[in-house]
Amino acid sequence: MRYDLVFEGGGAKGMGFVGAYEEFIGRGYTFGRLLGTSAGAITAALLAAGYTPDEMLQALTEKENGKSVFTGFMGEPAPFTQEEIRASAIRTLLRNVNLKLLPGFIEDRLDDAITETLAQSPGSRHFFAFVERGGWFAADRFVAWLKTKLDSGPWKGGRRRFSGMTLAQFFAATQVDLSVVASDTSDGRLLVLNHRTAPDCPAVWAVRMSMSIPLVWNEVIWAADWGAYLGRTLTGHSVVDGGVLSNFPIELFISDEPQVTKVMGPKQDAAVLGLLIDESLPVPLVARKRGILVDVNVKPGELRTVQRITREFDMSDERREALVKAGRDAMAAYFDKKPARRAAARGARAVGAKRVKPTADRIAARLLGQ
Repeated sequence: MRYDLVFEGGGAKGMGFVGAYEEFIGRGYTFGRLLGTSAGAITAALLAAGYTPDEMLQALTEKENGKSVFTGFMGEPAPFTQEEIRASAIRTLLRNVNLKLLPGFIEDRLDDAITETLAQSPGSRHFFAFVERGGWFAADRFVAWLKTKLDSGPWKGGRRRFSGMTLAQFFAATQVDLSVVASDTSDGRLLVLNHRTAPDCPAVWAVRMSMSIPLVWNEVIWAADWGAYLGRTLTGHSVVDGGVLSNFPIELFISDEPQVTKVMGPKQDAAVLGLLIDESLPVPLVARKRGILVDVNVKPGELRTVQRITREFDMSDERREALVKAGRDAMAAYFDKKPARRAAARGARAVGAKRVKPTADRIAARLLGQ
């Protein structure tokens, strides 16, 4: 049986998707279309590139200097050009503060010196990037990592060579209908990036935009050579994490309204399966301490903002294994429902179809700004 799969955003907790997918294909199921947001976009892109569960686990558990490779994604901001510094919001703010006791030319020099120091000093460069680029960290290492992954490993008798492809080229090569969700903050609109809507957008940068958590990573500025989105130019627009506007847009696979199929393509016969991370549930973790097995309940959601993200990226091997197992167990539980319960569920869907579809149509239209 084939399913269209939707992957929610969830940061490093998306590790659970690996276990869920392992159980999914282990039971003989296959996927059709793929839709992901943020961490879900990374998962969807790797699946579209033909990654097996073992390959995904290996990619997502890589280490550098004893730490998760993901911690390197919290990179130092790239140097600021003199043009950026002169045109910065901080420089404008200082220019608008008038110190009456100082001559104008001296105040201008002081403002320039303060701005230059903030932009170039290692101690304040993150703050300058936070204000001017919308994020504390650069994600250049993530882009390099994803390019490496899309060019690594065997694929159809050859090697993967996807890193330089646009979304249209990626679809032509893989024949996998991949969509990732991002947020255009310049227009306040949801973007569903795929080979229909943004054919000239690089696949790597589509995922990079989808995972760009605001205030954490620098926002992405849409480049002119990335082409149009549904015929509309986005050059110069700021784009961030799709979770800002929709972290789990499953309605886009359910609705068959014309404005939705224009973006997602014709409605498919495949069932739709959404992989949603329930942060209210504890993740059972078995850790070794002084030779004794200790049961620990780790509740996702206890840590917040940048500290939480950093710590989750550098999670222990035990926690990572627990998340993978939790995903595997959740998928097994779904497919292990008793036949009577599955039949009852199908009946309920049939009875409620007249209510469910209009709701999906309405939500999908709202997501797309229709």
